[in-house]
Amino acid sequence: MKHKFIYIAAALLLLSAPFGSSADAYNAGDLSAVTGGRSCPGADLRNADLSGADLTGLDLTGASLQNANLTGARLERTVLNKADLSNCKLKRASFSEAQLTAADLKNAEAPYAYFGHATLTDADLSGGNFFRADFRGARLTGSTAYTAVFQEATFDKADLSNSDFSFANFSYGWLFQADLSDSLLTGANLYEINGNGLKARRADFSSAKLGKARLADSDLTEAVFEKAVLDKANLKGAVLKNAVWGTAFKEQAIF
Repeated sequence: MKHKFIYIAAALLLLSAPFGSSADAYNAGDLSAVTGGRSCPGADLRNADLSGADLTGLDLTGASLQNANLTGARLERTVLNKADLSNCKLKRASFSEAQLTAADLKNAEAPYAYFGHATLTDADLSGGNFFRADFRGARLTGSTAYTAVFQEATFDKADLSNSDFSFANFSYGWLFQADLSDSLLTGANLYEINGNGLKARRADFSSAKLGKARLADSDLTEAVFEKAVLDKANLKGAVLKNAVWGTAFKEQAIF
């Protein structure tokens, strides 16, 4: 009889617990607020389906959006400072002029997303997939994007200075007149980038892949290219004052 009561108590406890883990569930009230067009700083939107949602101009400072689906969502001028968007689905989402200072976008899936003129100062994009994303005019000063994929992405006139892009993939990307000054690009893949007019003073390209990179008229003052591969790269007209080459591979590079 004693064991019977124990089993019954255990069953009732299981029934009273919410299905799944409540720690992973979004707050229904917060979801209703933002989908209704109301700001909600600190909102709990973890795992929420916000695909196609219009969150334009809302204040979502410090919001928790881990694993949320924001595919095709509109977040123009949305305030997402210190928000957690790690592991989010952001394909084709629009963050035009959004504020994402110190935001967490680790492992985000954001192919074709638009970040034009957005502020991502001190943001963390490590491990994220930003294939063909558009960051033109965006500010990513002090950001971290270790191993992130930016293949064929656009960074024209973007500020990427003082950032860590170690082992990131920028291959075939556009960095026309972008600023990578004082940034770390150790082991990064910049194969055949269009970086004409790039500003990368004191940037560290050690062991980076720069084959066929277009870097004409760039400012590479004091940049480090130790063990970098620059075969067939175009550096015509580039400023290379005090650049460190070490054992860089420069076969058929154009100076």
